[in-house]
Amino acid sequence: MIRCVMLDLDGTLLRKQGQKTAGISEENELALQRWQDAGGLAGIATSRSAGYIQNYSLRRWAAVVGWNGAVIEVGNSRRLHLLPKQDESQLWKISGGDQRENRVAMVTPDNDWLVYDEQLPLVREYCANPRGWIQDHRRVRLWDPQRPDAKLAMILAVYPDALAAQAVRLRVLAVNRGLNVIETSARTLMMVSAGVDKARGILEACGELGLRREEVAVIGDDRNDLPCFQTFPYSFCMAGAEREIRKQARWTVESAAEALAVIRMENQRRL
Repeated sequence: MIRCVMLDLDGTLLRKQGQKTAGISEENELALQRWQDAGGLAGIATSRSAGYIQNYSLRRWAAVVGWNGAVIEVGNSRRLHLLPKQDESQLWKISGGDQRENRVAMVTPDNDWLVYDEQLPLVREYCANPRGWIQDHRRVRLWDPQRPDAKLAMILAVYPDALAAQAVRLRVLAVNRGLNVIETSARTLMMVSAGVDKARGILEACGELGLRREEVAVIGDDRNDLPCFQTFPYSFCMAGAEREIRKQARWTVESAAEALAVIRMENQRRL
């Protein structure tokens, strides 16, 4: 029996009128409400911050796994997997943060995005936010390694193309075994502590909720969801995902609502 569904955000739950991160469609909203009214549990598993969903929904979630498992929130409890202490300035350079064409942010447990050089154009854009985008960070500030609370939860990096992203990924892994470098898209990397990924974050949340992996369904659409598809027997991939990603999931669906309909049928079949 499937008791809980864990949903990715961008391109999965947040998909409206064919656009990623455009909001929660009425179809998905109603399907979630029916699922929860019937006693089902619903949670979020995302590469964004744990609080990002609050920009779109104040629904009560059983668990929220943020930053691909670096932060796990269940009820009032919050578990963090921080990056190991190291020379952040060196890591900044290795990840390409000192190059104008890259977009690299170091993120604290308090969800501040930290930067080294405020003169970089993309850094200034973070600060000013002229387009009024909903962003994960509370604020952007210059990095001060002498600050006693200077702890990092993860590093988010966006590169001009996939080749540049892969080159950085290999370089980081070669010099730092304390990190896991997760591809969240072809040109986007998230650097978290070794042993951290979205699937393990969901498993940790399941442990606190008293759920077995056979009682959890996962829904996603991108490369960081692959560990989830390989870990949980009930896995759903959005139809708009890359073909190689879709092949790893048990079902391919057009919406989160369709996945929930399949889950209800699976549960009825097992009664």
